[in-house]
Amino acid sequence: MLEFLSAAILLAMTGGAWAGADTKVLDHHVANMKTGDLNAVLSDYSPDVVVVTPAGVFSPDGVFTGSDIRKLFTMLTAKDSLPGNKTMQTKYQNAGADTSIMQWVQFKGTPKEISGYDVFVTRGGKIVFQTVTINAKK
Repeated sequence: MLEFLSAAILLAMTGGAWAGADTKVLDHHVANMKTGDLNAVLSDYSPDVVVVTPAGVFSPDGVFTGSDIRKLFTMLTAKDSLPGNKTMQTKYQNAGADTSIMQWVQFKGTPKEISGYDVFVTRGGKIVFQTVTINAKK
């Protein structure tokens, strides 16, 4: 899995020329994260999806598969998360035929600012793989 992530980042840094992930799916995902619509967010994911988050932040190992992603996105669309989600600004960079890196920032320019990037792989209009990276606070 680390080899895949490294390849995706390398392609992004070198200006990979492929189409990238399905941005309609990513736009739908972000819009529904901002409104906290859990079921709409989950509808973007393949039944056999793998989502990798920083270990210890959302779960001990940070890996969510299949229907387990409901646990993750229940946390991320909860009332306490909505203020950050509503302020989220995103920018996509293509990283392969079906892969994009989304840079994101919440609460930009405030003491609460948090940022990171997600790598998405989409196939058949669904997200099949996602990693979440949160930038360390300075």
